[in-house]
Amino acid sequence: MTKAGETIAKLADAVRSSMNFPDITASDTFTIGQLSSHLGVSLRTLRFYEQSGLLRPTREGARRVYSNEDRLRLEVIVALREFEMSLTAIKTLMATVDGGGPNIEERIVGLFDQLLSQVLDANRVRIAELEGIDERIDRARLAARA
Repeated sequence: MTKAGETIAKLADAVRSSMNFPDITASDTFTIGQLSSHLGVSLRTLRFYEQSGLLRPTREGARRVYSNEDRLRLEVIVALREFEMSLTAIKTLMATVDGGGPNIEERIVGLFDQLLSQVLDANRVRIAELEGIDERIDRARLAARA
């Protein structure tokens, strides 16, 4: 496995416990159906990630064949989308993975942490906004009952 592949495996391990992906039989290759079931996403979603350039499964004729590294990469992508990370941010992360170079693991892990922090900050802002809306709803309900 490449150094970038090893780092993707590390990131997949980091997100897997929070995602509760069901077990998948160990294999060198996977079908789109197997990964769709494992990740809990549609076939269309997996095709979209391919069209977006986030992964490049090999082909056997018209059939997509996903490697174990593709599976790990998809686990990271699906988890990050579930965390509501933007597709642009995920593409930035994957471009860094694909770019390789010196200190690749440090750069990827640092970017991963930075992107998750940004999502967390945005979520906290949104929670505060929703709490403010809840308060206004409560006031409106009380006023309507008065």
